[in-house]
Amino acid sequence: MAATAKGQDGHLQKRFSKLTMIGMAFAILKSVLTADPYGKEPMLTCKSTWISLAGSIGLVMPSGGSVSFVYGFIFCVLCNICLSSSVGELASLYPTAGGQYHYAYALSTPKWRRMTSFFVGWVNIAGWLTLNTTAAYFGARFLAAAAVAASGGAYQISQWSTYLMFVAVSIIGVFLNIFAYPILNRWNEGALYWSLISVVVISIVLLATSPKMDAEFVFTNFSNTTGWSDGTAWMLGLLQSALSLIGFDAVAHMTEEMPHPSKDAPQAMVGAVLVGGTTGIAFILVMLFCAVDIDVLLASPTQSPLTEMILQATRSKAAATVLSVAVALCFVNGANGCVTSGSRLVWAMARDDGTPFSKYLSHLHPKLNVPVRAILVQAVFNLLFGLLYLGPEVAFNAYIASCTLFLNLSYAMPVMILLVRGRQMVTANPPEFTLGRGLFGYIVNWTSVLFVLVTSIFFCFPPAIPVNVSTMNYVTAVVGIFVVYAISLWFIKKKSYNGPKFELILGEELPVANPIIQELASGKGADFLPHDKN
Repeated sequence: MAATAKGQDGHLQKRFSKLTMIGMAFAILKSVLTADPYGKEPMLTCKSTWISLAGSIGLVMPSGGSVSFVYGFIFCVLCNICLSSSVGELASLYPTAGGQYHYAYALSTPKWRRMTSFFVGWVNIAGWLTLNTTAAYFGARFLAAAAVAASGGAYQISQWSTYLMFVAVSIIGVFLNIFAYPILNRWNEGALYWSLISVVVISIVLLATSPKMDAEFVFTNFSNTTGWSDGTAWMLGLLQSALSLIGFDAVAHMTEEMPHPSKDAPQAMVGAVLVGGTTGIAFILVMLFCAVDIDVLLASPTQSPLTEMILQATRSKAAATVLSVAVALCFVNGANGCVTSGSRLVWAMARDDGTPFSKYLSHLHPKLNVPVRAILVQAVFNLLFGLLYLGPEVAFNAYIASCTLFLNLSYAMPVMILLVRGRQMVTANPPEFTLGRGLFGYIVNWTSVLFVLVTSIFFCFPPAIPVNVSTMNYVTAVVGIFVVYAISLWFIKKKSYNGPKFELILGEELPVANPIIQELASGKGADFLPHDKN
């Protein structure tokens, strides 16, 4: 039975199935625009894991070659299965739209839970706001690439025209989330099928028409032209694979709209990574066998290695145009999912009085049953920060690349709290999806945390040395600005922010797998949770 929204304290309807959530999470897995270490155009790293890997080829090959691309991706998939399983276990225990910051609150000691959850929440919000901008821009860039292919190179990509396409893609996501909410369930399922069909069709086209590299190049080639040591170069190449698997927590922020979240949400998270990993490794092999001249791909007027690869293989403007538009639609689906999930997170944080103008942003439209205000504020933020594309290239690259760092940290922080306080906090009353009471759960959790910590450090490295102003990695500057904002907001909100309002979230219908969340709602959590008395 669906709950009905009534203004600020309403509840979202439970419309989304496990398959829908796999489709949305897979559509979102992951986008980032990264500066070319050799001073060329910024590389287009795309949407849905397999597409993101197409844009990464020019960055991975100088940083470890095929060895880094193939085996590094497999390693990242295994680590992200651990990461999604760790977050999924907490989502099964605490199926609320707040996701990671709710987990951090429930797992922390009473002394630290308000501050911890506040900062985890804002790290997560920062990740989704930047990811939303990234996804919409990639859709615009592929539309621009399709225009170049269709015109035979006559169309020249400009910053302003790309920004206008970005605005169009962004508006589509906003429109769908506000006025097409009743069909979003089917839309996200369609997004999954569209992406899977697209990767199959593009792979078949490339394999059937392109000249081939030999297997030795695909499976054993190692190259390092970054200036870093071989080990550091391999880690930098590994990062491009890690970037392609971000965004599975979209499911966590939709749990209040799922009829069986404790079971379906974690399965959807892990399922999205598995689908992304399977399609990703298959597409990596296709690209490496068909990437006869990487330098030509990087210098393409389309500014899209994938579009240029199709154009070279088929010698057909029509094929390159149609398939590029198909990829652009994958981005539209991904951007739509970013609006859906990101707006739920902003709405949840506002409901808990953790944002500026909380009463305004926590409102649910009584007829549309969606957080319209949160959606619109997110859209305004998206369009304004999208203007960075018209400014210095390094500023825009740093802004949209930071989403990986923010999201990964938001995954690792509650898992780290769980490890510090002890897994008995989960295993005492195990949820439907659990990693168990034994050593296996600790191995999975520690693998997740160490993977995020190590990749986050290397993610701040410049892609090549020597470094100059145009090739410097400015992600740390973005993080620094965010830290100043978050600390300032904490001092403003710390008296009014009391953590998640579980008594409101539970309502009458939210199913929970564990009595902990019910104890928190009743105000007894400080005495109920293990270790709270210490």
